[in-house]
Amino acid sequence: MKRYSSFALYLSNYVALALIYLILTRSLAGSILTAITACISLFSFRVFDKENLSDFNQLIVRSFIALLFANVVNYVIARLIYLSFFGGVGRVRLAPLGVHTIVSTFAVSLLSYYLFKFLKKRVRPGNCAVIGRKDELDELLREIEQKSDEYRFVQFIESEEDLKKIRDDVTGVVVADYSMYESLRSRLSTMNNLEIVFLPHIAESVLKRIPLALVDRFKAYYETSFNRVVESAPKRILDAVFATLGLIVTSPVMLIIAILILLEDGRPVIYRQKRVGRDSKEFEFIKFRSLKQEGFDPSDPNRNIEQRVLKIGKFIRKYRLDELPQLWLVLKGTMSLVGPRPEMVEYHLQCANKIPYYLYRLKLKPGLTGWAQINYRHTTTLEEYRTKLEYDLYYVKNHSVWLDLNIVLRTFEAVIFKRGAR
Repeated sequence: MKRYSSFALYLSNYVALALIYLILTRSLAGSILTAITACISLFSFRVFDKENLSDFNQLIVRSFIALLFANVVNYVIARLIYLSFFGGVGRVRLAPLGVHTIVSTFAVSLLSYYLFKFLKKRVRPGNCAVIGRKDELDELLREIEQKSDEYRFVQFIESEEDLKKIRDDVTGVVVADYSMYESLRSRLSTMNNLEIVFLPHIAESVLKRIPLALVDRFKAYYETSFNRVVESAPKRILDAVFATLGLIVTSPVMLIIAILILLEDGRPVIYRQKRVGRDSKEFEFIKFRSLKQEGFDPSDPNRNIEQRVLKIGKFIRKYRLDELPQLWLVLKGTMSLVGPRPEMVEYHLQCANKIPYYLYRLKLKPGLTGWAQINYRHTTTLEEYRTKLEYDLYYVKNHSVWLDLNIVLRTFEAVIFKRGAR
């Protein structure tokens, strides 16, 4: 079974980016640093996601924004280096970075587009037999097939007789019903040529969420997994470092926003509200006030929102600058930089009573940004909250410092392209 890997894309683009900068400046050290920053930015702006690699126009737009952002960062880094070690900034020039941005945009787009097409042709999906009933699994398995180049589910096994008739082209067995698997385990152990994989592992790796129907089917496994969830010390360190830097860097911006809100609609500048955090504990949530006080209905906070938005509120909501005061909550330890979004008490009670496994999302501190926020839209209906929960559960179960850094990087893309939750 040949599987698609993005490593070749990253490596080839890194070489191309470094080579272009080396030709422009003849600086080996500069080309290495510039290419690293550029690749990180291309990743954060999802340039190498499969859906974007298939659309050349998307590649051009995303590559340009990502490389422009990366080279602005490179310019700042270069100025700091020369200022710190060479006593001046005269040797830092914008022209090579500008040319590098334009030339590299087309180079990255063309290279990524055609290399992806070539690699995609070489992918050979594996034919899998599924232990379970087709009528119970059809919808989930079809979604996995649509979003993956690796799996094709060609046969269903419900008994030992079905196992004896397994197709010759089947390379793996997917366990979707554990009790059925237990009854067939002894027979499967004699079939050494077949790879046995459990459905939760496939679903999570492909969908990047945990469908609630899957939790129903593997209750014991997920109950054990979620009961083991703890927040790690590295996560807290990451929170403290990023929150401190964020408060220092954005303090002038926050001062300007506060003054503009005060001039337009008076006090209070900060909006305070009870929200639900880790272990269902309530805390005071803060953000810049973006709505007029007039017309506010405490029983339905979302009523007439569009009519009540302040002029400055439209801007800060669009670019999520109203969330900046929450960096203080992250520094205090009430919130985390990354985690499930804290819900209003009213919505929390509705979801907790109507959506199974909802409380699992409260095993970690709520986040300023999160997996659900960057992968799913703003939620208003109960069904949308169910889907959002599936992304939250994926994060809670699989959280790590590397996943947090992934989410932080991709948050920039979500803000610029106006994706995800508001």
